Amino acid sequence: MRHFKLSGHDAINGKGVDMARIDEVVPAGAVEIWEIENNVYSHNFHIHEVAFQVLEVDGSAPPAYATGYKDTVYVPSKSVVRLAVQFGGHTDPASPYMYHCHILRHEDSGMMGQFVIVEPGTESRVNRTVPAHTSHTGH
Repeated sequence: MRHFKLSGHDAINGKGVDMARIDEVVPAGAVEIWEIENNVYSHNFHIHEVAFQVLEVDGSAPPAYATGYKDTVYVPSKSVVRLAVQFGGHTDPASPYMYHCHILRHEDSGMMGQFVIVEPGTESRVNRTVPAHTSHTGH
């Protein structure tokens, strides 16, 4: 299980976004439990490149609107939401995906993290820094 703590409007797990940092490394094809703990006001938590199902909200079955496959979940104030997250099979340890609060102001304030999907068994060998991208002029 992976745990994500939302605390304010600019950090997840106590960290603001760092585009040069990989926060999570996931094996391709995995189904994982992600627990989103929200100690403040409501957030909408979004995960790129996945489909997930809401398992529970504060220990109870999700409301009807939250059933089915999602890529964004409403996380009420002072609650814990558990998700079953299904990851795809495409691997690329150099090209991260994002997870973040889907409130634009919070996203812009850095309430985001990055993950990569890798071949199963190679998680510990991943470089947790993202290579700088070279800018090309004239394009």
